Formats: sequence, C-alpha cells, structure tokens
Amino acid sequence: MLPSRPWLPYAAVGLSVVLWSTAYVLSALVLDTASPAVLSELRLLLALPLMVALVALRGRPGMAALAASLRDRRAVILGLTGVALYYLPSNLGLASTGAGTAALMSASLPVLTAALAWLVLRERMNAGMTTGLVLATAGVALASVGAQVGVGAGLLVAGLVAYAAYTVLLRRWALPEAPARPLPEPVVLSTATVVWGVVMLLPWLGAEQVAGTIAWPSDAVGWLGILLLAFVVTVPTMVLFNYGAERVPAVVSGTATAGVPVLGYGFALLLGETPQPLKVLGGVIALVGIAVSVIAARPRAHAAGAAAERPPVSATATVEMFADPERAGAVSSTATAGSFTGEVPLPFRPSSTAGPSSPATRGAASVPPVADVVTPASG
Repeated sequence: MLPSRPWLPYAAVGLSVVLWSTAYVLSALVLDTASPAVLSELRLLLALPLMVALVALRGRPGMAALAASLRDRRAVILGLTGVALYYLPSNLGLASTGAGTAALMSASLPVLTAALAWLVLRERMNAGMTTGLVLATAGVALASVGAQVGVGAGLLVAGLVAYAAYTVLLRRWALPEAPARPLPEPVVLSTATVVWGVVMLLPWLGAEQVAGTIAWPSDAVGWLGILLLAFVVTVPTMVLFNYGAERVPAVVSGTATAGVPVLGYGFALLLGETPQPLKVLGGVIALVGIAVSVIAARPRAHAAGAAAERPPVSATATVEMFADPERAGAVSSTATAGSFTGEVPLPFRPSSTAGPSSPATRGAASVPPVADVVTPASG
C-alpha cells in the first residue's frame, strides 16, 4: 500500500541531507580541542539515550523489538558499515584535511551508492536519473577543483564507501522479496545500529588513550558542537534518512546526498570562508542534478510501491509514533548519517523499489548518516 503522503519519504531524505551538511563544520569546531575518537564516541553516546527513549515510547513492544534487533546480525553489519567504518576514517580524514575538503569529498557518495546499487540490487536508471547523476557528479567535480588530496582524502573516501554499502544493504533488506524477516521500524533499527557502532569504536578510543593522544573538548564551543551533533544532527539524520531510504530508489537517496557537499560549503561561507566562483557554480550544477534525478525517479518509486504492497504501515504512522506511541503497532525500518563527519547519516529503515537508509512503502528502492559526520553522518 502506498504511503498516505507519497512525498514524505523524499522530504525526509531532503531534510536529513540539510542536517547532515552541518556536521562537517560542527565536527571541525569540536576537533579544534578534541581528538577524533572522542568526537565519534561522545556524539553517539550522548545521542543513544534519546534514541532509546524514542523506542521506549512504544512501550514493551518497542523495547522487545530493540532487544531482538540487537541480536540480529543485520544490525551488527549496519553498525559496522554505517557507524564504525564510516566515522573512524571520516573523522581521521576531517582532522587532517579540514571541513571544506571533507564536505567536497562527500560528493563522491552518490556515485559510489549508484554503483553499488547497480552491482548488488541490479537497480536500473532511466534517462532522467542518469542525467541527474551525471550533472551532480560534474557539479561536485567542478566544486572540488583545487581541493586537497592525500591520505586524509583517502580516509574520507574509505568512509564514504562504507556508508554507500550501508545504504545499499538497508535497501536490499527492505525489499519485499528479501529472504530474511522484515526489518524493524526505523527508530528501533537505528538505535540498535548505533549501539553496535559504539561498541565497535571502543577499541579506537582505547588506542588513543594508550597512545596518549586522547583529548576532550576543552571550551564552550567544543561542547556546544558535540551537543548539536548528538541531538540535532545524529539522531534526526539517522531516523529521517533511514525512513526515506527504505522507501525511495537507492539512486534517489544516493543522488540526494550530493547536496551535502554543496550545502556544507554554503555553511562554510556563512562562517566566513572566502567564496570561489568554480565551487559556487559546481554547487548549483550539483543541486540541479539532484532535482532532475529525484523527479525522474518518483514515478518508478510509486509504481514499485503499488506492485509490492507492504503491511499497513504508512510513513505517516511511522512519523506519528513519536507523538502517539499507541499508534506504533506495526514495524518499518532504517539508515544511520546521518550523520557524518561523515555524517551520513545513522539508520532508519528503507522501502523497496528497484533503482547509505529509511521508511514508507516497501516498494521503493533507495540508498547517509545515522550517518555521522566525522559522520550522521557522517565523523
């Protein structure tokens, strides 16, 4: 059955991208005094109680679903690809390259996601979607002219590859024909994903302690940045992206993430960075490409949703569960960004359709950030 508001999954992905794009600047501010491992773990540890509270709003069924999800190997894999392998290299790369370069490097995520979606999901792109992806890629390439390259850039790309895998896996497991049982609803899956991600990142924190490089935020700006990353970026990005990625084609959700570097650069300009004509022009071209791809893919997403109806769980019901726990009886699933630094956003669950996360009709395919920035999205 189609969502009562077909535009909702697209809006969720769009909003998650906006939130995700702020992660680079915020993470860079935190890294002025804190170490990369502390940034990654602290933002997730602060966000986790809020995520558990959202699950608890569903009462015993919600907590039981969380307990079951924590035992699900899929949550472990998502925690590895969408959190641990995303945040670790992303934050290390951000620390050595800077927010501007990190934001621009994230432009490769749509291409990586589309390539993996083709290899794993066999998602095909129509002419409009292909045109949009080409425009978005050309735009980010133009905007990246002059960007720093090196080990830091390589680490950033490694994190993006992991997040692309996370997005595609979300989509694959949300498809109606998936052999495994349905994914849990987005907030449950995202919470379980973050739990496993936090556990997997602990050795990194320990390594910093042993090496004597561990450092905690030492000023008000650093702590404010951590709080904003945890409560304004990580949690919402992960939930929104996972919800949308489960319900729209992976190509759409992946292409939409091309807006992260563009918007991230825009936020950098607001904070005083000197504008560069090529970067501005490239950003505009990338945004046009995103719009073309999303518009071209919507008819396919809706057709797929009509052909493969899923149990009566609507996008509206998933969103309204936060306000009315009694209405959250059925389950949907996720993605993490989120968030990034590397935000890519953290997990919510995806819908299916052929075509790095989250929910409405299982009939649309889509591919952030919980993605954390330096994740969330993204790190």
